[in-house]
Amino acid sequence: MTVSIGEITKNDAPRVAQIEKECFSVPFSEDDILSYIESPIWHFLVARDGDLVVGYISFTVILDECQIVNVAVTNSARGRGIGSQIITHFLSYIKEKGVGSVYLEVRESNIPAIGLYKKFGFLEVGVSKNHYSKPTENALLMSLML
Repeated sequence: MTVSIGEITKNDAPRVAQIEKECFSVPFSEDDILSYIESPIWHFLVARDGDLVVGYISFTVILDECQIVNVAVTNSARGRGIGSQIITHFLSYIKEKGVGSVYLEVRESNIPAIGLYKKFGFLEVGVSKNHYSKPTENALLMSLML
């Protein structure tokens, strides 16, 4: 499935919040997302199947460093390569902005996400003990130098 990927709009916030609730145990609210959209360091790219947002990536950029906050694809659209399309577009987008390094944390149990990141060259660089709650779990720290 090929999707179109572009920058978030305020109209996308309710759907992104819905995907947050579906995918994360401690989701961002619609109000959180709307406030992040207004921030100069926060960015969201959304994947659309027609008019429907089916996934997104949120990240911060400070100087030449990027921190991926969340990557999510709605359950009904998983297994179709949308995550790979989002990461491909994201990497092109941040290279244009002069980013030199990307960092992220991922639950140790999230084997599909870890595999996706490794596919794009991310390396495991450490572990953050008890980083996540609901349930408590370690985070695998990963980085990519561009």
